[in-house]
Amino acid sequence: GWYNRLFINFALRRHIFFFLLQSYFPAMLMVMLSWVSFWIDRRAVPARVSLGITTVLTMSTIMTGVSASMPQVSYIKAVDVYLWTSFLFVFLSVIEYAAVNYLTTIEERNQLKKRGKVQP
Repeated sequence: GWYNRLFINFALRRHIFFFLLQSYFPAMLMVMLSWVSFWIDRRAVPARVSLGITTVLTMSTIMTGVSASMPQVSYIKAVDVYLWTSFLFVFLSVIEYAAVNYLTTIEERNQLKKRGKVQP
């Protein structure tokens, strides 16, 4: 027989440039900016702390903005993994400074004790 039917073809396209410009590129810049603190002298406390706090807060702002613009789903998206990994790198650069500061303070204190200049 002769049967009528409706045929629809959907062509869906994703504009990746928006996501690159809105989330991936700023996150990459924040990670690179947090690594600048490795080149700053360890005794420049205000510079390293302010750089670390600024990059951590900016990463959290980027993460909040991206999650607010995305649909709420029950699974983890690739952009979430990327942003959380970037946040981890930024946060670990701040922790690195705290560890370096603590270890060099202990080392300097031990050297002063060997010279006999500091009371234990």
